[in-house]
Amino acid sequence: MNRKSTNKIIVISLILFFIFSIISNSLASDLKTSLDIVEKASETKYLDNNQGNISKTIVDSNPDTGEVSIELKLENIKKENDQKEVYENTEVYLLVSENISHDDKELSKYINNIEKLSSKIFKVNANTKIGVIGIKGPIKDSYIDESGKQVTGDKDESDVPGNNSNSEIIVGLTNNVDSIKSGLQKMNTSKTKYYSNLQSAIRLANNSYSQNTNKILISLYDNVPTVSIGVKAKVTTGWFSEYSTLEEAVNGKYNKIATSTKNEILTLKESNVSFILLRPDDTSYNENWYNSSGEKVLEFDGSPYVKDLYGTIENPTYGKMYSFKDSNIDTIITENIYQDVQQKIQPDITNVKITDYFPKEIIENFEFSYLNNPRLGSVSKTIDKTNNTITWDIDKLKGNEVATLRYKLKIKDMKNVKLVNKTIATNEKVILTYKDISAKSYELMLSSSPKIKLSETKEELINKVNKTNTNASASGTNNIKSNNIDITTAKGILPKTGTITIISTILIILLFSIIAYKKYNSFRDI
Repeated sequence: MNRKSTNKIIVISLILFFIFSIISNSLASDLKTSLDIVEKASETKYLDNNQGNISKTIVDSNPDTGEVSIELKLENIKKENDQKEVYENTEVYLLVSENISHDDKELSKYINNIEKLSSKIFKVNANTKIGVIGIKGPIKDSYIDESGKQVTGDKDESDVPGNNSNSEIIVGLTNNVDSIKSGLQKMNTSKTKYYSNLQSAIRLANNSYSQNTNKILISLYDNVPTVSIGVKAKVTTGWFSEYSTLEEAVNGKYNKIATSTKNEILTLKESNVSFILLRPDDTSYNENWYNSSGEKVLEFDGSPYVKDLYGTIENPTYGKMYSFKDSNIDTIITENIYQDVQQKIQPDITNVKITDYFPKEIIENFEFSYLNNPRLGSVSKTIDKTNNTITWDIDKLKGNEVATLRYKLKIKDMKNVKLVNKTIATNEKVILTYKDISAKSYELMLSSSPKIKLSETKEELINKVNKTNTNASASGTNNIKSNNIDITTAKGILPKTGTITIISTILIILLFSIIAYKKYNSFRDI
């Protein structure tokens, strides 16, 4: 082939390329697209040990400008919560008899166990506060002497009915273990002996909780109440009493105490207060009664009233109940009750780190920007192009707390023919690492993600649909289908814009190719 023939082929090729470029540009300029949502959200992936969940969701979009706003969310909330509401804060009150201050050994035992319990609870959930309420009552100034007679002192108030003031807050709500310990050590320094009024203490606790908080009441009281509101420790018989015999009077007294105190316990259920109770080791309750001369005149079996008041371990009046002996109180308080409290509050997680991996299509074709600072923690300033990631360091996520991060993806070119009708995942994967309260490490991968697609739009059809909707609105209807047009099929269902033009372009290129081939055969050297 001579030089002249070669030049002709080059000229023809340039002409073909020029024509193809003009047609391609024409096609691109005619291309009308919108950025559509294919899948709005990822799956909701749950963490181990019912420790919450992680998810990603498209929260906003603009199909005309090619923008989507995405929220990455991590919740430290139980999968199945038995509360109607999820509370951020938890308040725990402990009920303690102030009579334990008389026995230094018993007091030390209670302080030690409450200190252990409080420390463990605070470790589980930093949003928890603990207070202590002391159970008091009218003053008891009586004892049994060596001869077996009851001796009553001048300060005795057995003839004074119980009232609302028979309890007090020893330690206000706090998350400081030392404050709890100090408050217990200062409890009842006068070492006054009381006729115990459990009803008053329950009522005080119920009225002391804050609004909109998770409420827990733990009664460490280990005896049978001797008074209740309006009921005396002393009983009377005869002309000025409703009872004719001592046994009737004692039965009447404990029937009133059991009824009123039980009803007070049931008000906790109405107030959504979780209740945990320590009761006597068994349901037996024997009490000796003495006359005015101090001589024993009745041995009373009050066990039926114990069952009526507290219920049984298997079927408590309300909440949960434990029976204990001195040998197992440490286990009951610091293990069993601790586990009950942990079920009611959501533990913290620590060392929380989230790495979001973006696919190649997002990196190359979209602009990335944060919508705001994360609700908790800190996040990398830009996408790390070495591995196409952003890293979100949350550190600690408290119980019932939610962390969110929002960013925007905006397509660089709405007329990018390479992306038309291609479904794109907004992220490749999300890796979450964290530690639970026992410092055990976990790793979780969220593999699904919201998805988007650049769709070619049918301008003529959209205008027709808009006109139909306008007419429908004017007639006061909300019919989305009219004249056999369904707006849900406005994109990607009918033949796409430029189809005829594309076919024509292919035919023109093919024609020029044939001509060029023939010319080449006529120009080449024989």
